[in-house]
Amino acid sequence: MKKTKIMALSLAISLAFSFAPVNGLGMAGLNPAHAAAFSDALGPDFDASLHRVPVTTRTHYFEDGDEKGTLLRSHWSAIDFYGKPEEPVKNISVTLANYSREKSQDFEKNRKKMLQQAKKDRSERLKYGATSFPAFQTYQDLKVRRADSLVVSFQENVSDYTGGVHGMFGIGGRSFNAYTGRELRLFDIFEDMNALSEAIKKQLMFDYPNSSFAKGGGASMSQTVDRLVSDNHLLWTLDPRGVTFYFNPYLIGSYAEGIFTTTLFFTEYPEIYKKDEYRGGVEWKGPKGYCMEMPLYLTMRLSDSPRDERLSVSGGENITIVYCGETLEDPVPNKEISPVFVHCGDGRQYLYVDYSNNKKDFKLRVYDLNGERPKLVGEFDMTRLASSPENPASRKWYIMSDPHDFYLTATKGTIYTPGKWLRCRVGAFGEPDVYAQEGGQG
Repeated sequence: MKKTKIMALSLAISLAFSFAPVNGLGMAGLNPAHAAAFSDALGPDFDASLHRVPVTTRTHYFEDGDEKGTLLRSHWSAIDFYGKPEEPVKNISVTLANYSREKSQDFEKNRKKMLQQAKKDRSERLKYGATSFPAFQTYQDLKVRRADSLVVSFQENVSDYTGGVHGMFGIGGRSFNAYTGRELRLFDIFEDMNALSEAIKKQLMFDYPNSSFAKGGGASMSQTVDRLVSDNHLLWTLDPRGVTFYFNPYLIGSYAEGIFTTTLFFTEYPEIYKKDEYRGGVEWKGPKGYCMEMPLYLTMRLSDSPRDERLSVSGGENITIVYCGETLEDPVPNKEISPVFVHCGDGRQYLYVDYSNNKKDFKLRVYDLNGERPKLVGEFDMTRLASSPENPASRKWYIMSDPHDFYLTATKGTIYTPGKWLRCRVGAFGEPDVYAQEGGQG
């Protein structure tokens, strides 16, 4: 057990360093009219001139083994443009292509290394008469948090298992200037690193009062945050309404406590963010309407609303949604699940969840987040999956970044031709409203 914990701690630290950059108010419960008025009052919180950047992600799956069984299961994810990139987004398209190429090369090196380790592990187990040989695993997924004409930012979710009691997992982030393609660093976003460190520590103590690090006043957490800030090794994404920071297992808490996250919203800490000298307000504020992919099983803070908007989504025997402390258990067994938080320009909020029962039949379920508790809007014969569900080696996904303009694919049972793309916007009740389709108008 001690050896396992030491190995996991080592991996946690390496994850934190590997994710470091190498290049340079909720509206739930408001009616639409009040929500729109409230949104307009949040001038420093959004930039209405921003528009979506059309990106897709593709995950490549592998299973390596021999006649004795599976040795390694692995996958990695790339990010790319949908369609031909034109000015002024050519630079970011090149950056994302380079990123995906480098990730592919790194993945192949790691895959070969882990395959050799898996063979060695099985050989060692055979010497001692073992009859069970759990396959090694290495996974890397992308969750796009923002993709507009100012910023493209996404999570890198990774997980490794190399034998022992449990594996190791973590989240990192990459953020890029959508116009120049340059990777953003913390000093591009924040005015003062000391003020940033103090704000993170304050927010962590507020968000997790019952955590292990909060005991004794959070002294150990405070030292760790100060060190990560000074060494430029914080893990973060630049979201539409602020910056979210990720603290992986063993960094500030125990393995059992999982990943800690905290978000500093533009409206909550305006003094620590860099200002735009020409337009006024926070320089990196996002679009008025936006969408964010959600990591599974992790509670994410959505705004600094007094309602304390936090959302988590999980799958399995049910699709489980916990929003503002209220839980919805939707009895839909699922094998693959991909949730997206949707914030419309008029303040309405929804959750779009792609799911599959058998990995060959994808559907979309939409949930309303505007009342006292989440509720189901309905199920639709559409999906963000842009590739054939019959292909087990690759999954390509349309990324929703703008609730008023996004792509879905028609699936079995639809009134549209299955497999054709559908151009959509969020309808009056949260449903995907099709206004154009491949080969005709919606």
